[in-house]
Amino acid sequence: MEVIGKSKAHIILDSCLQDSSEYFSDHLRILKCNPYCKNIEYLAERDIYQWTFMADDPRNNPIVALFFVKQDLEFLPPESELLEQHASAGNIPIDKSRGGNLIRWSAADDIPDLNITSENTFIGTAGAEICLLHHEDQKTSVHYETSITLDFKVPFPLNMMPEVVLKFLTETVMSQIMKQATESMLCKVQSDICCTDAAIAAEGESR
Repeated sequence: MEVIGKSKAHIILDSCLQDSSEYFSDHLRILKCNPYCKNIEYLAERDIYQWTFMADDPRNNPIVALFFVKQDLEFLPPESELLEQHASAGNIPIDKSRGGNLIRWSAADDIPDLNITSENTFIGTAGAEICLLHHEDQKTSVHYETSITLDFKVPFPLNMMPEVVLKFLTETVMSQIMKQATESMLCKVQSDICCTDAAIAAEGESR
């Protein structure tokens, strides 16, 4: 059964776009802020990262999820649709004329061969967009959106439940976990870079 979890958040940092982009592009530092990420390994021969996540399934059984992710940094020109979308959201004062930066995490196409022997270990896909825009007074507006997909083998007696119900419950739990992870990660960012508003606008959402 394939399940998808999503999370998104917004925060304003008291640092310029260049400094904020350098911080968020430090892949290892950012992922170590996630309480469910137990290991991050850079696979230089493929130019990708391997994440090892651990969490509990709906029956409180521990599961391990492996993700293989590629990171790219893009410049967002002033006419970018993504820049316009975030700039117009919530009446946030953005200097659109200076463009912005986008850090994109995407599922890697070329992943190593793995011999998975545990029925509680899964290979999933993960992706994220971290959009950083020029805010007023040398601040940076950061929009963070991420999603993960896992294909679970549903054990007995859960497989007796209607799949649509089980999928909804599992995706709700997964998105709640991701929301908590996002909040924890951005709280760590707050401790490293001062934030104008200590409240993090994070939310999880099921598909």
